[in-house]
Amino acid sequence: MYSWTTTSFNLAYLVFVFPLSRLLQKFPLMKTTSTCIILWGIVPCCHAACESYATFILCRVLLGALESAVTPGFVLLSAKWYKQEESFLRTTIYYSNNGFGTIIGCAIAYGCYIHGGSYSMASWKVLFVVTGLLTIVLGFILMFHVPDNPPNAWFLSKREKTLVMQRVKNSKQGYGSPKWKWYQFKESLMDARTWLGFFYAFSSNIPNGGLGSFMLILLSDSLGYGSKKSLLMRMPGGAVETVGLVLFALLISKWPYRIFLSSFITAVVIAGSCMLAFSTNSKAQLAGLYIYSLSPIGMICFLSLFGANTLGYTKKITSQALLLIAYATGNLVGPQTFRSTEAPGYHSAKIAIVVCYVFSLFCLIGTFFVNYWDNKKR
Repeated sequence: MYSWTTTSFNLAYLVFVFPLSRLLQKFPLMKTTSTCIILWGIVPCCHAACESYATFILCRVLLGALESAVTPGFVLLSAKWYKQEESFLRTTIYYSNNGFGTIIGCAIAYGCYIHGGSYSMASWKVLFVVTGLLTIVLGFILMFHVPDNPPNAWFLSKREKTLVMQRVKNSKQGYGSPKWKWYQFKESLMDARTWLGFFYAFSSNIPNGGLGSFMLILLSDSLGYGSKKSLLMRMPGGAVETVGLVLFALLISKWPYRIFLSSFITAVVIAGSCMLAFSTNSKAQLAGLYIYSLSPIGMICFLSLFGANTLGYTKKITSQALLLIAYATGNLVGPQTFRSTEAPGYHSAKIAIVVCYVFSLFCLIGTFFVNYWDNKKR
């Protein structure tokens, strides 16, 4: 039942990612994205009213559906404001804040846990209400502060708007046509890079879906830190993700070989996964969990490649939607690899994590060679 609380979320993400990506093309970008964020913030607050498994699953489904608009919305926003060579760093900065969110979320959860007896509702409900209200406030800030396009930027002068538009025009990104173009849709389906990204996202997010749900359980039961301390032990992983991803992105801005560096980091993540799966030392397993926090680098690589290198708005949206469909499918499968009969060690799930990351590394290497041959042919 616990596994399905995550699987239902990702199933809804999978179903809605393409329709909502289409809405991002058809309607004002940030107004649509921020509306989804505000509604998303309302849904966690509704979790606190759940009194049955069915209503909780319903809230999880709504949460997944609304979240499917957020990542494509910000990738498209980056492409409207920044040049190709700038997109990787920007994508990494906002993606790495998942780690910062982990730190803040665990801190709030720890506070709710130790003061649980002083609330009029269960402490986990307080956690959902607090994070939901924070999201609603941030959604309204985005709606009124971030413009849909540079020409609509309230904080730029007429000359500055022209300069921003010229920078993006020089990198041939455009501002997004609301018209659906079938030939671009077919181009995306015929591009090997689209499918390499698809299979990368699927394979790399099976571990993400599993560990995203079972990380605290592994820390609490398998590594023996207990329910309260495991919330604190989760926080260093968020710090590794936030600092590590940004440092690697800064390195790429100086040494612009993002696929090569992403492949190297993925190899490091494989080493961490082997520590988690095969070591009998609890400290080595803990280190492996922290190294795993660097795993989003490959996903960021593909998001930035599709955002910066894919011309034609319909093709860009199609490529990103397929990437996120695979992302949701991998996250959907991941929790199911953790079988209750193997608790608390979950050995089969840990081996699956190693296998999936090895496969994802080959997808990254394959993308490098496809780009190399394409550039050589040109």
